[in-house]
Amino acid sequence: MVRMIDVANHAGVSLKTVSRVLNNEPHVQEALRNKVHESVKELGYVPSASARSLRSSRTYTFHLISRSVEGNFVNTVQSGALRASQKYGYNLVVSLMTLDTLNDPTELKTWSQNFLSQKRPDGIILVPPYSDSPIFNDIINDAGIPISRIGPNEIKDMNNVNITIDDSVAAKEATNHLLSLGHRRIGFIRGYEDHGATHKRFKGYSDALQEAGIKVDPSLVKPGIFSFESGMNSGLQLLAMENRPTAVFAANDDMAAGVIVAAYRNNIKVPEEISVIGFDDSELAARIWPTLSTIRQPLIKYGEQAVEYLVNRAGNKSKNDNDKPSWTDLLDYEFILRESTGPAAK
Repeated sequence: MVRMIDVANHAGVSLKTVSRVLNNEPHVQEALRNKVHESVKELGYVPSASARSLRSSRTYTFHLISRSVEGNFVNTVQSGALRASQKYGYNLVVSLMTLDTLNDPTELKTWSQNFLSQKRPDGIILVPPYSDSPIFNDIINDAGIPISRIGPNEIKDMNNVNITIDDSVAAKEATNHLLSLGHRRIGFIRGYEDHGATHKRFKGYSDALQEAGIKVDPSLVKPGIFSFESGMNSGLQLLAMENRPTAVFAANDDMAAGVIVAAYRNNIKVPEEISVIGFDDSELAARIWPTLSTIRQPLIKYGEQAVEYLVNRAGNKSKNDNDKPSWTDLLDYEFILRESTGPAAK
């Protein structure tokens, strides 16, 4: 079995230098860091997570907190986070919290205290709506745990990072695409009301209509909870209208897929009779038929970037101002044109 001292001898450096490199600590010369990594690779050395944990106060574990292990958005973000965690020798655990707990300050505080004391995470990744909760973020911050927040761009916390896109601009582009195809009655299906993204995507939709001289019709705006079922139910309501919309923009892909099913249940062809557009470009978007036009969020990169920030913070106990991230990392999005959108029916 290859030991750490073997790596040190092979690289011609001290045992302490090997330890600092493997723990991703700052202020190690790049040449020495490269030597250690080359020796690790050549010797096939595999660090023991349990041994590293015993040598330090760290657990080498990041926790992604979500309401469920299901859902295309969370699963894809998790894939990116898992890939990056493995790269840096960390474990990734998905921890579940109910929305009832999140929305009850007393219960949230109790849950958080138990979670932080028992799990001792080196960093936490929050996805919506947990990333939108100032109370939850404050609790984690007070405990000194680094946070990567996926999705929000409202919480201004200079100690941690928000990783997101400009949802409003992206939603406006999606709506403008439908307008360019001649659609004027465009339905919109909202997501969870406690998600900041819901309101930003609705703003982009509203802004595009108003700039085109079209008033937002409240009867064309339906509730949703980012689930397939909620999209299908709201889609059925929109399609049952006497003057139904010629297009529907759903605030995520799961709901857009529900609208497509609702259309086919009513023998309404997509996109010949109604166009449908989603948001996220999850794996579902390219697998359903017709394939879904949507906004591509860099979901894999969200997870990878989240872990990158946590690794840098977890390995830097000094937390100098120069080592802290800016509070928002705004990533690029892309509009993906597929088969679910077409010219407005005459």
